[in-house]
Amino acid sequence: MPNVVDLTLVSRARRILQQVLEERGLGFFLLASSRVPKLDARRIAWVVQAARRKAGPHARRDPNALSRTRRVVRRELIRLLAEAMVQAGV
Repeated sequence: MPNVVDLTLVSRARRILQQVLEERGLGFFLLASSRVPKLDARRIAWVVQAARRKAGPHARRDPNALSRTRRVVRRELIRLLAEAMVQAGV
C-alpha cells in the first residue's frame, strides 16, 4: 500500500508550525538575503524534524513521510504568505 499516508506526522508538524508562527512570526521562515519573499528550506525541515521526534517510530518506517510532510508545511506557509501579501496590498 504505497499510497497510504500516516497523518500523525503531518498533524504534529502543523501543530509545531502554528506554535512557531505564534512565537516568531512568518518572517522566521523567510530568507533574509532575498529581495523577494523566499521560504527557507532549512527552517521547514527543522519543523518536520521536530514533529518526527514527537511522532515516534511510525514516521521512520515510511521513507517518503518526511518529504510529504515538508511539502505540506511548505504549502501551508505559501498560503499564509500569500494571505499576508494580499492584506499588505502587494
